[in-house]
Amino acid sequence: MKNIIVRPFSIEDCEQRLNLHIENQAHFQEWSPYKRSEEFFTLQGQVESINNLIAKRADDSRYDFAIYLDDNSSHTLIGEVQFTSVVRGPLQSSFLGYMIGKRFNGLGYMTKSLKIALKIAFEELNFHRVTAEVNPDNIASLRVLDKVGFVREGFARKNVKVGDEWRDHICLAMLEEDYFKLKNIQDSENKSIS
Repeated sequence: MKNIIVRPFSIEDCEQRLNLHIENQAHFQEWSPYKRSEEFFTLQGQVESINNLIAKRADDSRYDFAIYLDDNSSHTLIGEVQFTSVVRGPLQSSFLGYMIGKRFNGLGYMTKSLKIALKIAFEELNFHRVTAEVNPDNIASLRVLDKVGFVREGFARKNVKVGDEWRDHICLAMLEEDYFKLKNIQDSENKSIS
């Protein structure tokens, strides 16, 4: 598998992010409750969007990361991962969101990307809990969350309006102790292999 890079968005990502969203507009909209404005699909719209993401990162309210495929000679933006609705104090929590370009689905890139992003979430951002909510029809997304160690906690009926329809969601979460337990198991397995 090619190398994956997960890093915070910067202004230098505007052109590739614009291309990713134009190429995948229908694919991303299928699961998203947010209808993007026409302005979002312009270079200036991306400059404004990424500047907004940078500001939210600075005020500790959300963290957005670019997912790049490293092909030795070039880097291709293939998706995004976000930690949104950050709550500090006694909760130390966030919601996880992610998307990957349709042509990169099913190749293991999102699983690898989420493992990298969760390392950032628990080891650098110091979250106690990361929650995800997924439409039950989004089998691929549920499979990715299962692979990285999320625990199914419940079912929310008619939870989010996507388009004109209220949709159910499966509620999943990973706690910091879940993350570190999985990390210790993986570290032990890697030591026994080498």
